[in-house]
Amino acid sequence: MESSNIKGNEWLCRNCNTLVDSALRQCPQCHADRPEGCDMESSSDEVIVRENYANAEPLPKAKYTFREGVLVNAADITLILGLFCTVGALIAPMIVEMEGVNLMLWAVCIAVAVFAITMVIWALLRTVADISRMLRERREER
Repeated sequence: MESSNIKGNEWLCRNCNTLVDSALRQCPQCHADRPEGCDMESSSDEVIVRENYANAEPLPKAKYTFREGVLVNAADITLILGLFCTVGALIAPMIVEMEGVNLMLWAVCIAVAVFAITMVIWALLRTVADISRMLRERREER
């Protein structure tokens, strides 16, 4: 967030975009009245002064709405990456070709472990997404 030039004892004239002392009810430059609701200090009334912005107004605070699609996408990406890592673990001994070490056994063990961990993470993310969807639908029904 950008810093504000407005101090706690000033308000911004929305007509000429100048800072005015909070004791004054009118802007000394354009004689515009002080906007209503500026008497109390709150973060939602804060206006950031920028160049070339006339009549700057604060943006309404947006509420983040959680969607389960984010978790579903993360689960699918995790599953795909896990499958690639599993295949890579199986192919690696063919590329390395070290003698004296049973690499294929280690590769299979690592591939099974990676696949199992991937499936657990995928299942957890999908379950949380389903629970979130059910709670959202129940809340919308009320």
